[in-house]
Amino acid sequence: MFYWFVKGIFFPLVHFYFGLTRDGLEHLPRRGPAIVVSNHTSFADAIILGSAAPRAIHFIVLQWMYDRLLIRWFYWGMGTIPVRAEGQDSKGIKRALRVLASGRVLGVFPEGSRSSDGRLSEPRLGAAMIAALSGAPVVPAYIDGARDSLPVGGVFPKPARIHVRFGRPLRFERDRSGSGREALNAFAREMLLAIRRLEPVA
Repeated sequence: MFYWFVKGIFFPLVHFYFGLTRDGLEHLPRRGPAIVVSNHTSFADAIILGSAAPRAIHFIVLQWMYDRLLIRWFYWGMGTIPVRAEGQDSKGIKRALRVLASGRVLGVFPEGSRSSDGRLSEPRLGAAMIAALSGAPVVPAYIDGARDSLPVGGVFPKPARIHVRFGRPLRFERDRSGSGREALNAFAREMLLAIRRLEPVA
């Protein structure tokens, strides 16, 4: 209930102030588990992606957001999953798998942190590992315009035309060649390529 209450508050901001448009919603399953992976250039990305999707998205966030007592309640209410930036966070992965096992949608920014120049950087293996363990479809998404509104270091979002495009789902095939880590690396790159293909042509 809290998630939809917050989404109702941000809906006017995202749709009228940002002029949000979207396409490719047919690629996001109407029910059942799914992992949405996206580029990450702005602190507003989770709000924008959550507003663009008709289903609730439970985002993976960095642990420091939960360590701030004044805002922990908000992230908890939004059903986010805290993970530590360093190393493999087994507790965070288990929580993410529980979200998917219950038929919900998980949101992951594979790069791990925001891109200051807007370019996609080398992905981490977390999203690929969750996809491999859960078997859930991975829906790539590209957010265009968020960096123009609220770039890294920005304080208040400026009006901008923002568009979100969802792409065809990917699946981690268990019979991939190579070692476990090689297979995860290959799928992580495949996800990044799928996101890059959604980028508008200049």
